[in-house]
Amino acid sequence: MTPDYSLLRQVLRSALPGISPAALHGLISGLLSSGAPDIDAEDIAAALEEDELTSVAATLVERLLSSTREQLGQSDFSFQLLLPSDDERIKARVVALGEWCEAFTTGFSVGFLQPEAVLGAQGREALYDIGQLADLVETADSTEEDEEVEFMELVEYVRMAAAALYQQLAMVDSAAAAESSGGPDSPVLH
Repeated sequence: MTPDYSLLRQVLRSALPGISPAALHGLISGLLSSGAPDIDAEDIAAALEEDELTSVAATLVERLLSSTREQLGQSDFSFQLLLPSDDERIKARVVALGEWCEAFTTGFSVGFLQPEAVLGAQGREALYDIGQLADLVETADSTEEDEEVEFMELVEYVRMAAAALYQQLAMVDSAAAAESSGGPDSPVLH
């Protein structure tokens, strides 16, 4: 379940001023998608350059981390970006998507500790595209209907790219863990 953006925005104003719900979710998603093991609230605080999170902020981060990890791990690609609702103006949603993408690339770069070859061409292209979307601005020469359609297409692309990166790198980590432990079919010596 995706948390309510407006409610999170209100909580973040006092708990973590200066970061939007979209940026926080993008950062968490990027760290998780990077294949970094055991991401927790302390890792998020470090990435945000916070010495320590308040109890409210830590609880919020842990819940968002847990729900994001769960969504990314679903094989049906049910992962959703945390963005303002469709009731918000398109410009606010475009800005939030740009913040999400910028934070995702930051989180990914902080957490990715594997050889670049593990990403493959598609992974590198997806990261490049998401990085380019960090500079999103509303175009003045489109109709509102065109902007809606373009926005939804961008959101869908980013959503699928982030989920695919997570699943690709999670599989690499799972395979490496199984290999280092002797694999799931290894005989147990007594």
